[in-house]
Amino acid sequence: QRQALLTAVMAGEGYNKELAAATLPVPAAKDGVEAHVLAPLTKVETRQAALAVPAQAMLDRRYADTAAAIRKLGLKPERVAKRSAPAKGAAMGGEYIPANSAEAAADLHADQQFRTLFQSWKKMDGLQQGTIAIPSVQPVANLQFTSNFGIRSDPFRGTAAMHAGVDIPGPVGTPIYATADGIVAHADRRGGYGNLVEINHGKGIATRYGHLSKILVTDGARVHRGQLIALMGSTGRSTGPHLHYEVRMDGHAVNPVPFLTTADYLLASQDHSVHQIPVSTDGPAAQD
Repeated sequence: QRQALLTAVMAGEGYNKELAAATLPVPAAKDGVEAHVLAPLTKVETRQAALAVPAQAMLDRRYADTAAAIRKLGLKPERVAKRSAPAKGAAMGGEYIPANSAEAAADLHADQQFRTLFQSWKKMDGLQQGTIAIPSVQPVANLQFTSNFGIRSDPFRGTAAMHAGVDIPGPVGTPIYATADGIVAHADRRGGYGNLVEINHGKGIATRYGHLSKILVTDGARVHRGQLIALMGSTGRSTGPHLHYEVRMDGHAVNPVPFLTTADYLLASQDHSVHQIPVSTDGPAAQD
């Protein structure tokens, strides 16, 4: 069980509650067992304890890197992490033997070492599963911006107005993809957005996709990151074909750009040839 835990951790596999048994104390050898029988098992246990050290360090680094990436988006790792139900305690018992020997102390240290490794693995897996709710892929294959988040000149009135998302241009019919797993909260026409898809990703996170020419999902449908959900258009308060894309936290619009322009996505966008597309924008999000 301990070897299976080490293998799962080093291979980057997800949390498996069945391996909780690896954290239980190793039973003491019964009297009368000859040394040559115990020797190979002791050697394996020693090697496992040594492997647990780099495995723990690797988990700690992965957690720190993932948490840092989440914080850059203005989120707290604790908010995102998926919490699993507490496992039922395993039945335990046996004769009381004081830990007053070097061998007993070593056994206790090894048991604690694997308990810590298992809990770190569980914590890391919860954080990774929680990130599925964070918008983290491009909603279109060729990412460009014609209008950014924030105060801008309204394209219809020419006065200063708040723009609650970013405008991503493209031809009518361009595929639009969900940027994270979630449930479709709205798939219909809405005011200045025109045809709108809104996805609730949990953790207070939602995304909106506006001015669509065609909606390919329905209210209440479960969607997955990268799933085709709509086609680009120019419905609603729009000057031409483009996607109005928003990220919302607890109901408030936030700048979507940090969610779209990580190093991986910048590299991906460089691989696409840039086409000259007429600049298209939309009206302020205040119309929603």
